[in-house]
Amino acid sequence: MNVIPFRALTGLLLMTFSALTHASSDPGRGSQLLLTDFTADGTDLGWYVLNDNVMGGRSQGDFEQADDELSFSGATNTNGGGFSSIRTQAMQVDLSKHDGVRLRVMGDGRRYTWRLTTEARWRGRQVSYWADFATRDGAWRTVDIPFDRFVPKFRGYELDGPALDTTRITGMGLMIYDGQDGPFALRLASVHAYSAPPPFALADYRWKRRVLVLSAPSLDDPHLVRQLAMLAQTPEDFADRDMSLVKLLTDGESAAEDRELTPDEAAAVRDTLGMRRDTFALRLIGKDGTVKLSADSPTPMAEIYALIDTMPMRRQEVRDR
Repeated sequence: MNVIPFRALTGLLLMTFSALTHASSDPGRGSQLLLTDFTADGTDLGWYVLNDNVMGGRSQGDFEQADDELSFSGATNTNGGGFSSIRTQAMQVDLSKHDGVRLRVMGDGRRYTWRLTTEARWRGRQVSYWADFATRDGAWRTVDIPFDRFVPKFRGYELDGPALDTTRITGMGLMIYDGQDGPFALRLASVHAYSAPPPFALADYRWKRRVLVLSAPSLDDPHLVRQLAMLAQTPEDFADRDMSLVKLLTDGESAAEDRELTPDEAAAVRDTLGMRRDTFALRLIGKDGTVKLSADSPTPMAEIYALIDTMPMRRQEVRDR
């Protein structure tokens, strides 16, 4: 039997999930306002580079725009300032009707910082507002950063205030300043301001999608790895049956398709379906919102698809094609 290394398998699964997500609906995502993307029709915000060499540091960083994305890369050196950044030219935008900034990024596993500026001053100097976010190595993800996570700073030092005034955003920036030495690379596809969606509920999918819910203690749980490997082999069958994936992890990032779930949202789904947080469990939810299959061990996808194909609604879907 050929054994796929876990890191390679994870990458394969993430690519598969991305394809499934783009092919399916995403209920409860909330509204959003495009601030910039890097397509031919995207707004040019006049990005420029600012590295720690302005204060005698030795980090290197630059960016380029190609293939509808911005690539920010270089190498940090903590023997000096230890940061590299790109920033927009001055702007004037009111984001007070929104709850935060949404980034579509592919990273390298390091932590990055999104930066906002307003007209706020501290001792006559401009204040900036920082919020860190994590990245996965080689995987696209959507990162939501609520405005209440932004901390006022001056030259990296945290201040007591003033609070972020979202009515007068004057600039944005992307920075790496995680206290590590070495190369970095981050790809940015878009920046939105978002309004928070209502709390996630399985009922959002009712009469729209069939839902495969997988719960496990962590992403490397052997049962979960096996189930996801079987799923990764049949993406077309999964999509053809109007299916969506909800993944609940006790230690790790829970998600409903491309939407990250909070620990409370994940716990609510588990409670609704009677799934324990310390063991693997599987539930198949039909379009009518009822549980069609419960299992505590990996289940071949062929069996799941065969069960779906016996359902009256699925048979009607096939006849209507």
